[in-house]
Amino acid sequence: MKNRKLPVFGWKTLLLASAIVVLLLEVFVFNLPHWNSLTKPQPEETQQTLGDGLDRLDDGTVRIEDSSEAYFEVTADDQPVEYVRMVPSSLVRYQHTVSNDTATRIDVLPTGSTEWITGRVDSFCYQIDQSTYLKNRTGYSGPVSKIRVWFQEARGSRIPVSSVIVNARVPFHIDFVRVILLLAFAAIAIAFRPRSKLHRIVLDTASTKQRLAFWLAIGVPCTAAMTWAFIGNGLAQTPSVFHHSNAYVYDFNQFQQTADAILHGHAWLDLTVSPQLADSSNPYDAGVREALLSQGAYPVYWDHVLYNGHYYSYFGVIPVILLFLPFQAITSIWTDGGLSLSTITAGSFMLCLAVVFGALCAVRFVQRHFPDASVSAVFFAFVLLFSGSTIMAPICRVDFYTIPFCAGLCMASIGLYLWQSALRVVDPSRPAKRNGAPRTRVWTVADKEGDATLVRVSKARLFWGSFFMICLLGCRPPLVALCVLLIPMVITICKQTNRRAAAMTADSPATHRTPAGLRDILGYVLACAIPVAVVLAGLGFWNYVRFGSPLDFGNDYQLTVVDLNNYHEPLDVFVEIVFYYLFLPLKFTNEFPFITSPQTALSSWQCYEPIIGGMFAMTPLLVLLVAFPFLKRRLKEHDGWLTCWLCLGTGLLMLAFISYKGGLLWRYKIDFALYMVVIALFVLLLLLGWARRNEGRGAATAVMWVVLIATLVAGLLCFQSVFVRNVSYPIVSDQPGIFHYVRSWFQLLI
Repeated sequence: MKNRKLPVFGWKTLLLASAIVVLLLEVFVFNLPHWNSLTKPQPEETQQTLGDGLDRLDDGTVRIEDSSEAYFEVTADDQPVEYVRMVPSSLVRYQHTVSNDTATRIDVLPTGSTEWITGRVDSFCYQIDQSTYLKNRTGYSGPVSKIRVWFQEARGSRIPVSSVIVNARVPFHIDFVRVILLLAFAAIAIAFRPRSKLHRIVLDTASTKQRLAFWLAIGVPCTAAMTWAFIGNGLAQTPSVFHHSNAYVYDFNQFQQTADAILHGHAWLDLTVSPQLADSSNPYDAGVREALLSQGAYPVYWDHVLYNGHYYSYFGVIPVILLFLPFQAITSIWTDGGLSLSTITAGSFMLCLAVVFGALCAVRFVQRHFPDASVSAVFFAFVLLFSGSTIMAPICRVDFYTIPFCAGLCMASIGLYLWQSALRVVDPSRPAKRNGAPRTRVWTVADKEGDATLVRVSKARLFWGSFFMICLLGCRPPLVALCVLLIPMVITICKQTNRRAAAMTADSPATHRTPAGLRDILGYVLACAIPVAVVLAGLGFWNYVRFGSPLDFGNDYQLTVVDLNNYHEPLDVFVEIVFYYLFLPLKFTNEFPFITSPQTALSSWQCYEPIIGGMFAMTPLLVLLVAFPFLKRRLKEHDGWLTCWLCLGTGLLMLAFISYKGGLLWRYKIDFALYMVVIALFVLLLLLGWARRNEGRGAATAVMWVVLIATLVAGLLCFQSVFVRNVSYPIVSDQPGIFHYVRSWFQLLI
């Protein structure tokens, strides 16, 4: 009997089947609470009373006076209770004072019993209608005489709830955003499944269709995100200063204040220094500052640099020079003193540029090193770069602490894109420019032994690429180590220039011989050296004006949790932090977003913030980097052997440096993650090339499925990480409506 092959379905059939499945999920799974609620009888008459800890106000809200008695009590007519509706107050003038993320708990009193059964803590947002339907989480499904809805908020909180409905009818609701996301997820899985046509379409950056697809997939979402950030936050910054009696002043306007200081001709921030602090024996000692605060010293600014009687910002000045300063200078034309640029808008703008140019970097990387790769390889490479780079950390928290990372990723992506595009080859198939100059394309490894006389080097790209790369020193100094990625490119440029010089000399014997194209190489060196020298001189002068030394960035003068002049980082936590950065496993929960930050206890105190998972847990494909030492011949063919070793060495050094000096913070993974990503990219593209050449074989198909699933998992984890609660400054604090809107998709199902 012959083996029967499984049927192979086309993409149209699969997409139609996916649409049907999504529709069924939407109607019968996501709307399951609606169907369940139809079977639960509502009490004919209910009596509602407020606990003694609640006070009903004229605007329809209730104010918590005593958290131990803050509840609604409602009779249930001895019916089983499945769902409860929190009916929002009808007035809307209280929006700025009420709780948008209200922690609640439903307790039930079983019929004939005197003991209340306590439920699990839940939450809702009155602005999201679907979120106001809560589930009975006591685990008791029998008849109930009464329920109590507790509000677990601080005294003085205002809760916008007018009443509670027992066994409320959950409305039938088709959520189009959810449908679109599910269809997009299914479409991606179908488009990049094994044997898909996309695995056979070779990357062609000159193709109009491929360019259009790129901008639709990357440019449109980034433009939408930037527009949303602008509409939500505007261009101008509102003051972000917080202070309580006998406490620090928290001022989050350091970039704006630095811009204002430069416009007024000085480097120090225009902030008053407390006389008691200035006269203290050691203002950098946290104990000394606490004593001064208890004595009424004011103002004492948190996390500012204090030096010679003035406050400064220790953050890099490049974002100020490129964005905040020009904005204030331009707006000063029609506004006295100018306006301050919004931190969130500026950060969002730089992040959007980082994503766009990061995607372009992925395209250039694939094109240069694997010119015969498919368009699907670019997709996998981009997701690996996006998830592995930890760019989600600043995306989830755009504030003045992440501006250096937003700016650094922006500068690095633009700089690396320009450097990868600098070495070029004349393209005879394209018509010449209007001035008669030949058109060129990006050099690839396929041109190693090609016609050397066609090789060209773009000095403009070298100039601006070097400018953006050296600007990393004025954004996030540790990121300047990314310049190590330029070393293999410099070597390749020198080799190809040498080949071109030799070929030109052979064709023109009368021409004066320049050894190894030295004249051209000196021109390239000059194109790189000029922007580097200018930026280094500017940053050195900036440091000298502030702290008396070109090499002093002011980090040791911070008013922070420890005296950095005398603090010695503990070595006993070094191995623990390295382990957490790399291998911290994910912790799954049965509450949205179904992952949470695990406990990461340290043996000794060190700077620490919760992280969601280690690099290898968040981006499974990074495990491929362990294979690169065994792929020497193949990596040399693709100009990757030296790059991988440079990335490994630099990445480990930066990992050690950040773990020792910086501590454990989610955003700090950016400082070393990119090196690991580059190594994994080389191995991934080699693996995809092998699978493509062996398409149809069982092993190749299995590899493609593993890569696809790992990529989808990484993308899903990126999405989930946006909504994790127990991280510093979670989205539920800044955008509770967005959090509860997405949470409402699942909150009654679990």
